[in-house]
Amino acid sequence: MERTKKTFVSICEFPFVLKLPILFFSLYGIFGPFVNLAYHISKKGVGFESTLKYYFGNPDEMIPPLGLVSFLEVMHFHTWSQAAVIFILTFLFSLTCFREKLKATVIILAFLSSLGHIFLPTLTRFVSRKFVYLLFLDTVLLSVCIIFISLTLIFEVVKKKKGE
Repeated sequence: MERTKKTFVSICEFPFVLKLPILFFSLYGIFGPFVNLAYHISKKGVGFESTLKYYFGNPDEMIPPLGLVSFLEVMHFHTWSQAAVIFILTFLFSLTCFREKLKATVIILAFLSSLGHIFLPTLTRFVSRKFVYLLFLDTVLLSVCIIFISLTLIFEVVKKKKGE
C-alpha cells in the first residue's frame, strides 16, 4: 500500500470570511504582551529588585509578602486561559507557509515559555530568588513568540492566494 503525503491548506488559501477572525485575533496577540508589560510595571515596578519586593514584601514599606493562595489564584486562571490562547495561536501558526522545523520550534517554545510564565513566579517566591532572572527571560521569550506568531498570521491573512 502506497502512502500519500497529505497537504493542508495554508491560511492564505482561506476564504476572506475565515481570514477576518484570524486577523482580529492576531491583533490581540500583538497588543497583549504590551498590555501585560504595562500591567506588570504598574503592579511590580521595573527590575529584579522590584519584582522580588512585590513577591517577598518589604516590612519597612509595609508591603506584605504574597502567600501561596495568591499565587494559586493567578496560576489557576492563567493555566487554562494561556493554554487556550497558545493553542489557538500555535494551531493557526501550524497552517502557515513556514518550514515544519521552524513551526515546531516556535510552537514548542511558546508552550514551554507559557508554562514558565505560570510557574516561575511561584518558584521564585518559594524555592529560590534566583528564578527571578529566568522569569524575566521567559517573559521576553513568551512575548516574542506571541508577537512573532501574530505577525506571521497577519502576513498570511493579507498574502495573496497562489494564482491571484
